Amino acid sequence: MKTIEEFGLANEVLKKLYISNVVISEQSQDLGVILKKHPKLVIALNHGPMAGALTGLIGLVDMFLKNGGAKRIPFGLTWRTFYEIPVTKQIFTYLTQVDHGLSFESASSLLSDNDFTDCFIMPEGELCNFGNGVDLQPFLSPRFVELAIRNNIPILVVVHQGAENWAWPLKINDKYKGLFNWLPNNMKDSFDQSGIISIPKPLKRKLNKVFMSVCLHKPSLKLTDLKEDKDQRLIQLTAESNKIRTKMEKMIAQVKIEAH
Repeated sequence: MKTIEEFGLANEVLKKLYISNVVISEQSQDLGVILKKHPKLVIALNHGPMAGALTGLIGLVDMFLKNGGAKRIPFGLTWRTFYEIPVTKQIFTYLTQVDHGLSFESASSLLSDNDFTDCFIMPEGELCNFGNGVDLQPFLSPRFVELAIRNNIPILVVVHQGAENWAWPLKINDKYKGLFNWLPNNMKDSFDQSGIISIPKPLKRKLNKVFMSVCLHKPSLKLTDLKEDKDQRLIQLTAESNKIRTKMEKMIAQVKIEAH
């Protein structure tokens, strides 16, 4: 298991290659205070376009190193198919510190019974393939909220902006939307909502500024509040995740103003 500090050299190289400046929002909460007070966190980061995962993680690791988080030991949740493809398996095993897609129970166990301090997740997941790269896409699942509740830890909400410059948002004419009916239902719903396919650009252009902001969210639900019935519990978790979504959208709007 590697600490944030042990990712520092690789992160600095990537930052020099791809990001000139990481700018902290005027409205961001103090990450140093949050990390000092909370030894464990579920960290929910907006995705942006496909390459936004790289941008957000570079910026966040940079913030952790500068705000007392060097000794934290994170693991990440990502698309399980990455672990089934040669090359991406090695890359994502290094980045996430796990070598396979995790079930909810496994992720919860890592948080509660292990030396890991934080769980990183991008709730939009593969829906990053749609939209303009700025607006928040639907969350694949609200169960990251349950992960925090069952481990009695808060959620660090993180947003970044700038990576939209690494994608072409292609608006699809209504008469061609039928060509995408083969998409899985969750992806098709997201595509239908935006009508935009996000096409990655080659990472040749260095981003001048990436804007970051953080905010602590403490779920209003307690473990004893969660319903035993799976469907009823999903309704509860969705309501709580919508609160986080609203916070993210406000934070994105703020950094968007600052970026312009």
